[in-house]
Amino acid sequence: MGRLVVFVFVLFTSLFVNANDSSKHANSEILYFDLGIEGRWVPYQRGANSGSYGVFKEVTDAIAKHANLTFDHVYFPAKRAQKALIDGLIDFEFISLAWLKGSQPGEDFVVSQPIFEVQEYIVTLEGNGENFEKPHSYYDHAVGTIDGYFYHDDDKFKRHDFSTESELIQALGKGRVRVAILEKETAKFWASVHGVSLEFTSLHSRGDLLIRLRNEKQQFMPLINFGITKIKQSGELAKILSSHDIDPAVIH
Repeated sequence: MGRLVVFVFVLFTSLFVNANDSSKHANSEILYFDLGIEGRWVPYQRGANSGSYGVFKEVTDAIAKHANLTFDHVYFPAKRAQKALIDGLIDFEFISLAWLKGSQPGEDFVVSQPIFEVQEYIVTLEGNGENFEKPHSYYDHAVGTIDGYFYHDDDKFKRHDFSTESELIQALGKGRVRVAILEKETAKFWASVHGVSLEFTSLHSRGDLLIRLRNEKQQFMPLINFGITKIKQSGELAKILSSHDIDPAVIH
C-alpha cells in the first residue's frame, strides 16, 4: 500500500511539473514587428534621442509582461516592412484602419482592440496654409508622402515619396514639395529638429491605432488584447505616452 501511495504521489508531482512547464513555454514563440530606420516615425517607432526606443517598443514590452508573450523587432524601411509582413518575415504591425481604403484590415489579418488615437494632417509651410485649408484642396497636387505608407485616398493625388519623415520635413522646408500628409506628433518633432515652421491645415485621417496580426498567428490575439487592457487599466500606457510628450487623452 505504501508503494502505491508513493507511486501516485510521484505521478501527480510529475504531471503538475510538466503542466506548469508547458504553460511557461506555451507562448514561447516570438512575434516579430518592425521599428523602422533612423528618421522614421518618432516618437512611435523611434525615441526622440538617436538610438532610443519609442512608444511601440515600450508598449510591446508592457504587453509582454502581462500576457506571457515574447516580442522582438527588426529595422526595415517602410516599403520593405510591408513586404515582410505580407511574406511572413514579421508577424504584425501597428496601424490605423483609417489609413486604408475601405478601412478594412484585409482578409489575411486580424486586428486588436484600440490602443490609442492617432491623427494625420495636411501639412504645409507657415504662411501657405490658405492654399490647402479646404478639404481635398490637395487633390491633383504632388503631395509629400512616405514610401511604403498607406493613404486612403492616394488615388486622388500624386505621391512624392520620401524614405523618412525627417527627409519629408526637410523637403518641405526647401520647397521641394508644397504640401504633405503627416501624423501630427512626428510632424511636430521633425519640424522642431529641422527648424521648419508648419501649418496643420486640415485633418486627413483620425483613427485608433491597432495591432494588425497575420491570420496564422491569430491564436495570440486574445493574449495581446488582454495585455492592452491591462496596460490601460494600470496606467502604464498613459505613463509611456506622457514620457514621449503625447497627451494620454488619446487613450480611449
